[in-house]
Amino acid sequence: MNLQHGGIQTGDGRPDDRWPELAATINAASPDILCLQECHGWTDHLHHQVYRAERDLDMRLAGLVGGRAVGGNAVFYRPGAVAQCGWAEAYARELYTGLGVALFAVEGVPERLAVVSTHLSTTTAEQQVEEAMRVADRVTRYGGYGVMIGDINAHPLLDGGRFPDPAGIKPLDRTCRYDEADQPDRRVARRLHRAGLTDAAAHLAARTHNTDHYAPTGTGKIRVDRALLTLPLVPLLSGYTRISTASDHDAIAITLDRPDAGPAASAAA
Repeated sequence: MNLQHGGIQTGDGRPDDRWPELAATINAASPDILCLQECHGWTDHLHHQVYRAERDLDMRLAGLVGGRAVGGNAVFYRPGAVAQCGWAEAYARELYTGLGVALFAVEGVPERLAVVSTHLSTTTAEQQVEEAMRVADRVTRYGGYGVMIGDINAHPLLDGGRFPDPAGIKPLDRTCRYDEADQPDRRVARRLHRAGLTDAAAHLAARTHNTDHYAPTGTGKIRVDRALLTLPLVPLLSGYTRISTASDHDAIAITLDRPDAGPAASAAA
């Protein structure tokens, strides 16, 4: 879930506490693993907002990382549903907004589950490609079971033909998201696909013929928020939901069934 300036402030830093509404939305979805982006202000004032979130959600922080930008990305988990067994942040500054890998032991999964809360750059498509591949490199390093989830900030490989007229888009976004012929720039999506990561929403759309899975998630009318899975997780994917929030992004949630056909585990971003 992209919180939009932490869910506690405006873009120019004035107080704007949307957290109670965001927390209610998260609690209604009740994910086992939660990935947040734009955690502006979450490390201020003795990390007050982190502890507030743990209390309000009855979840625990797996890790919060910032790169060279204000804010950062966080992963929370629900004790009892999964057990944290690692947090890797050696490559934190390789992404402008930070790169951290949360590792979990999940009953029935033979390897550690690697989860990266992702927020790619909005500056250029070239930078997005580089950052995306750095995430793909880290999320596939810990045994093959990995999830890259969050604000990808670029066109997906498949969108059911749903993308806005670039003429109505502000110049920076148009430059970043469209090529010189004003066609959607899908380099990020193609590279992630070649790296072996599967777009959860597009996979389920093809399987179930539910074209609502292609619906945009941000104010730019693009499905920028995505969950990408390594190949061993694809057969376990059983659900995808888009959730309205008190942010400028919809949240997305995926459901992964355990290999032993036990209770499903869910992740949200």
